[in-house]
Amino acid sequence: MYASAWRIVFAVCGLCIASACGDEVDGQWMRSELKFPLPMPMLIIEHGYPAETHTVTTDDGYILTLHRIPFSPVSNNTKNKRPVVFIQHGLLSSSVDWIIMGPGKSLAYLLADAGYDVWLGNARGNVYSSSHVTLSPSSSKFWAFSWHEMGVYDLPAVLDYILESTEEKDLYYVGHSMGSTMFYVLMSTKPEYNDKIRHMVALAPVAYLRNTKSLFAAVTKYIPKGMLTELLYNRAFFPNTKYVNGPLRTLCKTGAITQGLCTNILFQIGGFDSNQINQTMLPILFTYFPAGSSVKAWTHYGQLMKSGMFRQYDYGFVRNLMNYGNTKPPEYNFAVITSSTSMLVGSNDWLATPEDAGILYRSLPNTPEYYTIPHPEFNHFDFLWAVDVKSLINDKILQILKNHTDVQNNLIIAY
Repeated sequence: MYASAWRIVFAVCGLCIASACGDEVDGQWMRSELKFPLPMPMLIIEHGYPAETHTVTTDDGYILTLHRIPFSPVSNNTKNKRPVVFIQHGLLSSSVDWIIMGPGKSLAYLLADAGYDVWLGNARGNVYSSSHVTLSPSSSKFWAFSWHEMGVYDLPAVLDYILESTEEKDLYYVGHSMGSTMFYVLMSTKPEYNDKIRHMVALAPVAYLRNTKSLFAAVTKYIPKGMLTELLYNRAFFPNTKYVNGPLRTLCKTGAITQGLCTNILFQIGGFDSNQINQTMLPILFTYFPAGSSVKAWTHYGQLMKSGMFRQYDYGFVRNLMNYGNTKPPEYNFAVITSSTSMLVGSNDWLATPEDAGILYRSLPNTPEYYTIPHPEFNHFDFLWAVDVKSLINDKILQILKNHTDVQNNLIIAY
């Protein structure tokens, strides 16, 4: 199932610390001579953390990249067993979003500091997972996938690889937005994977989309379906290129008269929250975001909005009969999702609204916690980039995982 993993482990010794050789930008230090975009995992290395890169090949041939922070220079403990955490990004995002705000703020660093072995996923079609054993990204066949395939193929390959590499029987799963959607797809279609999840933390969880306020998302409800239009859907969606990210960086540049437009783009998608966006970080954020996906993944969400149900891709009358043996696509079965889940929801999230999160909460059989972020304007992207991301959300995630740590393992978590 897997391609041979290649590993790049960088020594921590010799790397300068932020106070000695960098400039502070809202918790993220960086040397003035750095040229962006800086590749992953060099972004991690620049902060003095060890980093690894692994590749995994799915059953249908997509080559995925995993980034790993195996331990933290704070604890520097490489001998003891460390609980494994896998973090999966949302639509148009990448592994970068879990480290971009820097040590002391971003979730991946905080987890490593707390004693976890941190693995960061990259779903098929993003900038780090844009290869296939036979298909070229220039081919429409390469892009013939939605988040259904990410859940059915990507996650099993990645989870099995991580567990085999770490010799663990289960792991913690943290998923933001589409990262939660992928999780529900996998656990409902291959319920045997529930036993491999110690606990799941769903950030801005997305399954039902009956109350979405985002115009960016809602427009997909009006895209037609069927064999003919299917050919148009099999394309890249906001790929990470100089033609996409370059203009966004220019719009968001500090002092530019268009910077207000830049922030409004984010607000129109995920909800308004001007107090939690750091204007000086925007050019760097838009260097890595959007990271790319498929048009079909986006339109699949539009189908959920239109139907009000959480179900597989709707190909239209004829192809539904061919693929499913029914004119309607089948719904995902929440009843078999036995993994314990904590749901963390933003009050002002225009994509994963509290109303829809509530429907999901009542649908899942094992959801011991529903937590609303204690900030009335907390939106979809604040889970990643909020000025107060540590105190508002990441400290809560750390506490949840600590509460679900198996005490029989005698694990000491430095929280």
